[in-house]
Amino acid sequence: MPPRLSGPQRRAKQARIREARNNSSASSSASGTGPTGEVSNVNEVQTNNTTIAQEKKQKSGGVKNSGPAISLRYPNNRIESSTDYLEIKIVEYTPNSKLNSSIKGGQAQAKKEGKVDGGGLSSSQESTVMGSLKSGSRMETATSRARKAKPLAYINLPIPQNVADTNSINWDSDTLNPLKALGANIAMTGMTNPGALLSKMKSLKGFGEIDDNLKNAILAKLAGAAVGADSLMTRATGQVLNPNMEVLFKGPNIRSFPFQFTFAPRSMSEAQQVKQIIRTIKKHSAPKGDSGNGFFIKSPDVFILTYKKGGSPHPFLNVFKPMALESIGMNYTAGNTYSTFHDGTPTVMQMTLQMQELNPVYSEHYDEGEGLQGVGY
Repeated sequence: MPPRLSGPQRRAKQARIREARNNSSASSSASGTGPTGEVSNVNEVQTNNTTIAQEKKQKSGGVKNSGPAISLRYPNNRIESSTDYLEIKIVEYTPNSKLNSSIKGGQAQAKKEGKVDGGGLSSSQESTVMGSLKSGSRMETATSRARKAKPLAYINLPIPQNVADTNSINWDSDTLNPLKALGANIAMTGMTNPGALLSKMKSLKGFGEIDDNLKNAILAKLAGAAVGADSLMTRATGQVLNPNMEVLFKGPNIRSFPFQFTFAPRSMSEAQQVKQIIRTIKKHSAPKGDSGNGFFIKSPDVFILTYKKGGSPHPFLNVFKPMALESIGMNYTAGNTYSTFHDGTPTVMQMTLQMQELNPVYSEHYDEGEGLQGVGY
């Protein structure tokens, strides 16, 4: 039998047992649950210190993620197969390397070696005017470059209350009166067949069969154009030339999207997540200074947004092209009164993002890649 312990020895032994139990309980709580007992929504709650430790200053002046992409989420709920949410992937802006190599003289070396460039044209083809034009029209877009970039961060947020998209195209009215049409016809004939133009001009015999009113109107229009008084014909005859007005396509428009998110943390871990989400978005939307020994500033990072259901793209909602964040607005008193938790975290916050896609949407994009999902772009 073990020796009988005295009173002080028994009390010291019991104190050691209680201390060991408390340490074991604290270790278990920190590894699996938050302060309120809920299961953490990410591998670990990212604090300011851990996030900053993952990043280091580069010689180019930008701040670049040196480790794996960080993952943030609000709220702290498990994502099920039926959960709808918005995934924001942040990637570094990738400039057009083809233009960059051309500026640095790399293109001349490629031509010397007879290599084929990214546009699919050989050096001999690029030596012609049309070859250069074709090469320029086939440059890689900012969208395709962004989709191939390494992710810096993932942020999962609830789908906003106002989900909408607007696709607009630029059309505008244009005119071509009879005198402009005649001038265009003469100019085209002169460029394609100057001999025929001279022959026609020699065979002209005045105005020919023409109404006196029309003749006077044309003369007034020509006289007004000569002296810079375009309204002279209207003053003289009370008429205007038929404008032959028609609505013509002018080009595509690039889409913009506003997003608004409300944060109301329910625990310390959610409060830390919200703080990191705000810091991360603000940081990656800002330009990067000290690039090129202070002569330049570097482009901010870009954002790739995807509506999701579970782990897959949403089967119905629209898709986005990679976007630039134009502005971020924070309201830390979204409840119309200043109210915070004991650690200073506001009880209700509202974040407003204004984003613009990097490239326009074309008809062919609906038949390939992300355009095949849901309603398309």
